[in-house]
Amino acid sequence: MKFLPVIYDSEIVSDDVLKTEFKAAHEIGKVALGDNYFFYREKFKIRYIAYSNIYRIFRRVQLVNMKMCCSRGQLQIQNIVLCSKKNVELAMVDLPDEKSALALIEEMQQKIPEVKIGMKK
Repeated sequence: MKFLPVIYDSEIVSDDVLKTEFKAAHEIGKVALGDNYFFYREKFKIRYIAYSNIYRIFRRVQLVNMKMCCSRGQLQIQNIVLCSKKNVELAMVDLPDEKSALALIEEMQQKIPEVKIGMKK
């Protein structure tokens, strides 16, 4: 496993600390929530963000038009978006379904009580 920070100018964390925290983290889809870091899988790498760098979290639903045999419809893709204090999107991670997206937001709110939930108006 290769750990890569999302914010490169943040503090450098040793791989041993990241590995132990990742193994103890609670996983929801591609996301793993550790004690101090938010992890998510991106191809063959694992990206991480310190909770102190996350200011806002919201759910983004993308609708994809699809056609199946004799009918048409829309497929909903659930994403969690993490933003910094300067309202810059740090990461957008796709999740399997709406239930896991809402559970992740609720758990993040418990881990980071000062985080803002929802898009900026």
